[in-house]
Amino acid sequence: MVKRLWKVIISVIVVSNLFIFTSHANTEPNGPWVTPEQDVSLQRMYTPEELEKELKNIEARSKGRMKLEVAGVTQTGYPIYAAKIGNSDPNKKGILIQSSMHGDEELGVISSIELIKTLATGNSKEVQKMRDNLSVWVVPMLNPEGVVGSVVDGKRKPSRYNKQVWKPSEFGLDASTVPPWYYRNPGFDINRDFNPDLDFVLNSSTAHLLPGQSVSGWRGSEGFYATAESRAMRDLYKALEPELFIDLHHTYPTYTVSEDSDEMSTLAILNVPIAEEGYYDAKGTFWKVDDEVLNLSKRVGSLVYQKLQKGKSHYGNISRYEELNVPAMAISTFALNGTPTMIYEIRGGSNYDTGQKASGMMIKQTYEGLYETLKGFSTGEVYQADPDVYDNIPVFGPVVKNPHH
Repeated sequence: MVKRLWKVIISVIVVSNLFIFTSHANTEPNGPWVTPEQDVSLQRMYTPEELEKELKNIEARSKGRMKLEVAGVTQTGYPIYAAKIGNSDPNKKGILIQSSMHGDEELGVISSIELIKTLATGNSKEVQKMRDNLSVWVVPMLNPEGVVGSVVDGKRKPSRYNKQVWKPSEFGLDASTVPPWYYRNPGFDINRDFNPDLDFVLNSSTAHLLPGQSVSGWRGSEGFYATAESRAMRDLYKALEPELFIDLHHTYPTYTVSEDSDEMSTLAILNVPIAEEGYYDAKGTFWKVDDEVLNLSKRVGSLVYQKLQKGKSHYGNISRYEELNVPAMAISTFALNGTPTMIYEIRGGSNYDTGQKASGMMIKQTYEGLYETLKGFSTGEVYQADPDVYDNIPVFGPVVKNPHH
């Protein structure tokens, strides 16, 4: 079923002449750039309404294998959907996946929906074994407000941020209370709204922390669970206690594969999101990623890197994302709480032209990385992966600028 779907996608891509598959992503003008005369369409991307319809359709066809739940509701009323294949079961390994935390990073939505379809409706022995051994919870669109974004020149323009307005009264605070350091009036960067203290509550006794403290050049350290989106993910995490957390993003600017390469990276992966030596939060609590968590995180990255390299030349331009060391990110929070993590940074994005011409390939690349990860946990292969492979993945190189600009 999945193979048939990809044939349809490829046909649409060829007909539309918007997307090109290349064996190597190069930096020349005839590479993966949208030229000034081209009209970039977001038609293939899901709106929140289309996502809801698709997920309900999958649930109806899943024969009870998938349950669709509303994990939270945004300030403007959009439901945050979680597709659950399997319950929180101590006899199964839990995998928690989220996508589109930033609304202008949308290809992961499509990849995650295809993964949900496979797990919910697939009948192969391999998929059945995944369902027997794993509980997989997927939030394909964490930030529907950002996906909706705004309308510019009659076209949808997605936003990194949600649309939430800072209302101190919601947290029992004085009207003059300053907003969190990652607020953009309106809108929050949801991926700065997490806190390793999973029981943290923003109220009058913690409001003095809102300006944040400087950590590795960033303006602030921990987040405050000020958004419904971050609270929804935190609650899912606490309920599932996953063996792995995966976060799907995009990266822009565009980078070369490595310092020594002149080819563009199609995907950068990150499995070590926080400094290995640990850090002290604003309240003086010390946090550090456990060595076993760090080791398995690297094994996951090694597995995905090697699987995507094998026999697929157009998947070869994979880099390692630089360590960010930002405690307020979801992957940092969950890693510090004992869960191995992985982040996908797909090239380009909704508003960025390097993600347009190769979008079909990158959707499939991400899907296959996710599928191979689940397979690796189901069969146990991931525990045999060499963590040193991850350490030797080249860190992405210099920024590549659009030659048409």
